[in-house]
Amino acid sequence: MIDFTLRNQTDIIFGKDAEKECGKLLKEFGGTKVLLHHSGEPFVLPLIKKVKNILADEGLPYVELVGVVPNPRLSLVYEGIELCRREKIDCILAVGGGSVIDSAKAIGIGVPYDGDVWDFFLGKLYPSKSLPVGVISTFAGTGSETTRASVITKEEDGLKRSADDADVIKPKFAILNPELTFTVPNYQTASGIADITSHLMENYFSATEGAEFSDWLLVAGLKSVLKNGPIVVQQPENYNARGELMLVAPFCINGILKVGRAGDWACHFLEHEMSAEWDIPHGEGLAVVTPVWMRYVYKKNVELFAKFATRVFNVDYDFDCPEATALKGIEMVEDFFMRLGLPAKIGDFKNIDDVNNSTLRKMAARIPFYGPGNTIGSICPLDENDCYEIFRRCL
Repeated sequence: MIDFTLRNQTDIIFGKDAEKECGKLLKEFGGTKVLLHHSGEPFVLPLIKKVKNILADEGLPYVELVGVVPNPRLSLVYEGIELCRREKIDCILAVGGGSVIDSAKAIGIGVPYDGDVWDFFLGKLYPSKSLPVGVISTFAGTGSETTRASVITKEEDGLKRSADDADVIKPKFAILNPELTFTVPNYQTASGIADITSHLMENYFSATEGAEFSDWLLVAGLKSVLKNGPIVVQQPENYNARGELMLVAPFCINGILKVGRAGDWACHFLEHEMSAEWDIPHGEGLAVVTPVWMRYVYKKNVELFAKFATRVFNVDYDFDCPEATALKGIEMVEDFFMRLGLPAKIGDFKNIDDVNNSTLRKMAARIPFYGPGNTIGSICPLDENDCYEIFRRCL
């Protein structure tokens, strides 16, 4: 088990009609003029109308910034920073899912910074200040509503990078009302489920020894997602199933379920290059790359993967051949993503032309390798050639 400090500075307000508290909460954190940030998608507009009335009732003027898309763009972040400065906005309310929240957090750290906000995403320095950001979540997936990270894509060169490890990035509050997720399109719901699943697995597959407590916390999270994910795809208005996903999403990524361990995170580094290259939903990319990564690395720690299969999917442990148990677990992961209607290979992504080796080589070279010998991952460190091979096996 590794040393850790656990801070959770985001207030979570969970339940029906919880969004009615947004105006009071913004004022509680010093807000006097609000940037109302959202995607503008049709399914969110009735909620936006309601939020505007709530802000008006609290006497809070607001300015809207719409247009957030999956893999949120740096250009919109720049626009938001300038808008906040020009309009003297002192707080941000993000209404939406992870992309909206990440965009809002990037704007928040960019407003008080004299330089280029992209500096934070290149790792040149950590942000020390931010406008207070509040969240009304409409989507269970990234868990960004409680994390100290923001992931942004720079359109010009296709770089998708994260600003992280700074507590000032964390939202001040996150409003979680499962009813607000009822109208999310099914493909987005499925993508979010894949993202939650990946976050749990990235933390479970750890090189840290002696972290049994968090092992079982993560297993519990996975079992909840495996049970409730298919339910919400079939029954979009199942409140309790939606509520389970809304809780697991932030708790599996904000530090609570991963205490005392360091995760692997290779799949996220790999997928960031996929979504940067092809502008696909993050969860769809994870559904493709995760099983391929598992098959590529499992022999480095067969017992870890066999235990995963037994604990999460109740696969009988084959003591004569633990590898068979491990492989059965990988098959179960593939089957779960398939039942959600998610893609299984790169060729299943929409609107993607033929992929050649030079594209895959470029993607592998673009990964920000951080480990010894220019690698990513912990249970099986991957270099550029490994990453290329995993991309190739995703075809």
